[in-house]
Amino acid sequence: MTDLWPSLVALIDARRPGFLAKAEGVERAELARWEARFGLTLPRIYVDLMRAMGRSSGGFEPLGPYEHRLDPLAEQWAWLAEEEPAPYPRDQYFLVGFDPDPSAISPFELFLDLSRGDGADAALVEMGSNGVYEADARHDIRQTLGELLAERTLTCFELGARPERGGLLIFGDPASLPSIKAEVVRQLRDMGGSLLPPDLAGVTCLRLASTSVLVSLGVRQDWVAVAVAGDTREDVAAPLSRLHASWPRSTPRSMSGDRARRAGR
Repeated sequence: MTDLWPSLVALIDARRPGFLAKAEGVERAELARWEARFGLTLPRIYVDLMRAMGRSSGGFEPLGPYEHRLDPLAEQWAWLAEEEPAPYPRDQYFLVGFDPDPSAISPFELFLDLSRGDGADAALVEMGSNGVYEADARHDIRQTLGELLAERTLTCFELGARPERGGLLIFGDPASLPSIKAEVVRQLRDMGGSLLPPDLAGVTCLRLASTSVLVSLGVRQDWVAVAVAGDTREDVAAPLSRLHASWPRSTPRSMSGDRARRAGR
């Protein structure tokens, strides 16, 4: 995990040279002030993200629909730091994103769960819908911040470099999903795929001659998601048909909306 951010930067630079020059980060001291105020230490991957694009991300949405920029977040942090009684354990959970759409109905907020972190990365939970932060209103999305950033970066810059899209969902019970993902990755390697860093527990990307394939554990869902991007429709269809034949509990996945993600929205 220590080399996660450099591997994402290398991918972005290779696929879209000069893109990161359009992003604007924040000073480490600004984050340190909030760490002191909340009495916590932020994971390295979050610090790396914010130092690179904490003020502007050049149109890329690293946390998907969640607002991640420091200035809007700081307004929320200031309120959460002063609210009494504390709405949640402030040294355990740290807000990293919220829905910026004022018309959204009961939106969730995205938090790091530092009790399930290792200093480099941490798990993500959603809470705060309707202003509720109690334990029974916290939802584990089954993904770490590093995995989310890797999935978003690979989707936008690796798969987004190819014009055609397709996908597959392979269903299973939660305990079996990691082994299903590992087997799918093995099958793709047997097809000639080479691993593209970063290779994480929940997210793996492989590059074939004219195809890029992203394999990820389902967020909030009991499936392994396979997203394929290729130079032609035939490039996309070939690995999908072979995987579909191998996994009877699979179904084609609609890739609607991916063109918007390719553009960085």
